Amino acid sequence: MTGTTTASARQAVSRHEAARRILVGVAYGDAMGMPTETLTQSQIRSRFGRVTGFLPSPHGDDIPFDRDFAAGQVTDDTDNTLMLCRMLTRTGGRIDADLFVAELTDWLDRDPTSAFAVGPSTRRALEAIKAGVPLDQAGRMGTTNGAAMKIAPIGIIDAHRGLPRLVSDVTAVCIPTHNTTVAIQGAAVAAACVGYGMRIATGDGTVDWDEWYGLIDDALREAARYGHAYPSADLACRIAYGRELADGERDDARFEERLYSFMGTGLETSETIPAAVSIAYRYRGDLRRAVECAANAGGDTDTIGAICGAMCAGLGFDLPDDAVRTLEEVNQVDFDAVATSLVDACGAGEEEHNHTERSAQ
Repeated sequence: MTGTTTASARQAVSRHEAARRILVGVAYGDAMGMPTETLTQSQIRSRFGRVTGFLPSPHGDDIPFDRDFAAGQVTDDTDNTLMLCRMLTRTGGRIDADLFVAELTDWLDRDPTSAFAVGPSTRRALEAIKAGVPLDQAGRMGTTNGAAMKIAPIGIIDAHRGLPRLVSDVTAVCIPTHNTTVAIQGAAVAAACVGYGMRIATGDGTVDWDEWYGLIDDALREAARYGHAYPSADLACRIAYGRELADGERDDARFEERLYSFMGTGLETSETIPAAVSIAYRYRGDLRRAVECAANAGGDTDTIGAICGAMCAGLGFDLPDDAVRTLEEVNQVDFDAVATSLVDACGAGEEEHNHTERSAQ
């Protein structure tokens, strides 16, 4: 099944509300995937059966992260996303790499949970920066998904500014920690899908999946100009396979098995992004079903869930109020306030979009 999907109950919302939904989507996917992060599918089944709601972090000798996280608690995916929101709010949408690195460093120094969460590329880059390595060189080996996991705010503010601007902003965010072509391409795909969700949420609510995949292809091509080359599987090929898998496998359990065993659900961008795109498409932007799949898929479940949540929240936001309250109370975050500050400070590109349209008339 390809083509156009229209959700009958979907109504246009404000830019502030669309941004809030996307940020909540990030946190929802992150918190749902937190308990199963780094576990295999068989470990998930034996411990949980199936994850369908918020759970606390597990304990045991077979758990790589022996942490004491509450049900609904988020990890670095959401923490870094909110850091980027704060930086963009302070600068009015300008990417200030020094300011963002300072935020990251402060988070690592003061937040005890960061030790269980920070990814290898980010940690390595920050250590290099502390040692005096220039920002544009510190992240030249960063290929993992830490770039894509936090990039949703760029999709929010650049929703109407055109793909070249979006990819340029994505690149500026990625350079200090993930300055490789594959990481920038993956982050560009995630941000472009968020921007598409912003336009759908504030527009007529009609999702054209061929258009969605076309946008992904365009983002990959535009981003291929940036970053240091590093050996990696081709994202376009893997994303194309993920679409075939989503269309061709009728059984949900079998889809998850093939996603995990053949395409991969690990922390490398070349696995995370194709998996997230395939899941979002498989469930046609249904936020809850996509995130549940991500939480049970094995591997880097919290990050795949966060990216799926960001991609889907603008397309089909159906979270009950109590789930949102849990996320806000457990993590002490006011998503409405964050979204309002972000959009008020940076806009969502509509001013530039409308000005261009008026100039062309």
